[in-house]
Parts: sequence; structure tokens; C-alpha cells
Amino acid sequence: MEKNKKIIVFILVVALSFLLPSFVKNFYWLGIFNLILMYSILCLSLNLIFGFTNLLSVGHAAFYGIGAYTTAILLTRYHFPFLPSLLLSGLIALFIGSLLSMTTSRVKGDYFTVITIVFGEIFRLIMQNWVSFSGGAVGVVGIPAPQIFSWRIISEKDFYFLGLILFWFTYITLSLLVKSKFGRAFIAIREDELAASTMGINNVMYKILSFSIGCFYAGLAGSYYAVYNTAIAPSSFTLDESCLMIIMVVLGGIGNLSATIPGVIVMLVATEVFRPLYYYRLLLIGLIMVIVLVRYPYGILGIFNKIASMRKKYSYRKV
Repeated sequence: MEKNKKIIVFILVVALSFLLPSFVKNFYWLGIFNLILMYSILCLSLNLIFGFTNLLSVGHAAFYGIGAYTTAILLTRYHFPFLPSLLLSGLIALFIGSLLSMTTSRVKGDYFTVITIVFGEIFRLIMQNWVSFSGGAVGVVGIPAPQIFSWRIISEKDFYFLGLILFWFTYITLSLLVKSKFGRAFIAIREDELAASTMGINNVMYKILSFSIGCFYAGLAGSYYAVYNTAIAPSSFTLDESCLMIIMVVLGGIGNLSATIPGVIVMLVATEVFRPLYYYRLLLIGLIMVIVLVRYPYGILGIFNKIASMRKKYSYRKV
């Protein structure tokens, strides 16, 4: 019965998400929703890596950038259709992510984090200095509007639907993954690597798998960003961008895919709400984040859990 309720709620949420543009006519807020969808894809993929296998990647923006540059170059120079470019963006990010994770498979903890920081900076510097390939600091401009069969994606509304399709694809496939035997292996590794290995779980293989899959979805988000923004530059894929993704994941709730989205929404909406207070914006956002995490260490997920437990306690008293 409980499972049927969850399925019904999920179908209603999906239906409402597709109906949202019918109620929101303002292009500015549609643009905010597009950013929420893009960052949700990025943070879902990062939560798989960080929240389920305990690998703190601070170079996630590099794989996001790999996807963006792949699509930008394929569309502008080789005139590829958008769908193959989107798929290749994810696959190339997955391939490079798997190479990085395989070469660092025996590295743990803070050392792995440092390696991802270095990789992110190396990627940014290569894109900034390899002018003939990446366009240097200027980047790639004039990225054409994507087209899927007869659907030409040009308006904010069109990009909202494209982003929504990619978002639900990411969320559903990752949800199925974490509920499978692979997901159970990821969680076992996160909780106790030694205990997981004694149960016959190949920790190294599952960590490589988690990292590579996360990079694939980051590549898809990068592809979406490239066509949505129509121009990309190395300055969009910095360490600050990776740190912002980590903050969103932590604020929402580590190790819970559904909690990732509220974390993204709170951060992006707070950024827009405090935009008039430009000089104090980061201070206020940081203050909100500290207050939430001090009071609820499990992020926004902790708030919902607290409310649920209070309701359960109240219902028991009523009985």
C-alpha cells in the first residue's frame, strides 16, 4: 500500500513538472528553473560518488566541462546532430573519469580529494592555453541551437523541457541503480570498507564504477549547459563551481538522491533573492547554510526526518 502511494505521488510530481511552464510565464524564472535542472543533474551525479561510495571529488566541474566542450566542438566544427553529441559528451566524460579512477584506485581519503582538485585545475589550464583546440580564454562561441528530429530548441520553455527530460532520466536511472545490488554494494563500502571487503565486495571495482557513472551524468549536464548558454569558457569550470556543487549536496543531504534537489533549489533561490545585496550575498548564504547544518547535520533531509518523527510521535500520543 505504501509503495503504491509513493508511485502515485511520483507520477503526480512528474506530471506537475511538465505542466509548470503553463503557470510560469516569466522568462526570468523559467531561466532559474533551467539552472535548477542543470545543477540537479550535476549534484545527483556527485551525490552518487560522494554520498554512496564516500569519494569526495572536488574536480566534478572538470567532467562537466568535458561534456560542455565535447558538445560545443562537435556542433560548431563538425556539425554533428545534438543527440549524438549529447551521448558522446557523457561517454567521453565517463571514459576520462574511469581512467582517472583506475589510476587512483588505491588512493584513499584526503589524497583522493587532492588528486581531483589537481585534475580539475589541469583541465581548466589546458582549456585556457590550448587555443587551437578550445579557443583559449575566450572559449567556444556561437554554439547553434540544438535540434532533436523536428523539435528545434530555442526558447526558455524549450530548454526547460529538454532539461526536464535529462533530469528525470538522471533521477530515475540513478534511483534504480542505488536500489540494485550495485547500490547496496556502494552503501556497504560507504558504511565500512573493511566489512564490505570481507563480504566479498570488490571495493576498488565498485568505486571505479560509481565514479565513472557519476562522470557520465556530469558530461550530460555539460552538454546541456553548452547549448543553453551558446558559449563556453574555462572560467565556467573552476574549483569554485565544484565547491558549489558539494555545498548543494551537503545542504540537501548526503547519500539521498531525493534530498539533493531541495539543496540545489535553496542555494540557487537564495542566490537570486540576495542578489540586490551583492556585497553581503555570499555571507548571508553561508550563514543560512551554517545554521541549517549546525541544527540539522543531515541537511534539509534532516529537517524532513525531524518533522516526520514528530508527526509519528504525535500520532502515537493521540492513539
